[in-house]
Amino acid sequence: MALIFHGVPKVNSFLFKAITYNQWLLVGRKTFESMGALPNRKYAVVTRSSFTSDNENVLIFPSIKDALTNLKKITDHVIVSGGGEIYKSLIDQVDTLHISTIDIEPEGDVYFPEIPSNFRPVFTQDFASNINYSYQIWQKG
Repeated sequence: MALIFHGVPKVNSFLFKAITYNQWLLVGRKTFESMGALPNRKYAVVTRSSFTSDNENVLIFPSIKDALTNLKKITDHVIVSGGGEIYKSLIDQVDTLHISTIDIEPEGDVYFPEIPSNFRPVFTQDFASNINYSYQIWQKG
């Protein structure tokens, strides 16, 4: 299972689209509603609300546990893609972190959890643009 934290710059959105193409994404309802259903992806949406979707590529689950139990039956690779509660609940269970660190300080009340000490960066690339950012891959172990 991989965890992706996606951000603002356009290059980063291309990267996100490339990594998630033809993959299962595990997301919370608010994240799903904010990003929408991208083509050629399947979604496991976790929500406590009465949210529904007519999209055949979207499955709705009442809990992270239910989502993971059902996803194990249909895929061996899941990309965790937010929001904050989903990241916090699953960061210790993933093998790989794909993280973009953006050189801005937006206002907000949801933050990415601290990276566990058993993860090590295995790749870093810095990007300079109107908004500078860094893309990193971290591996457990």
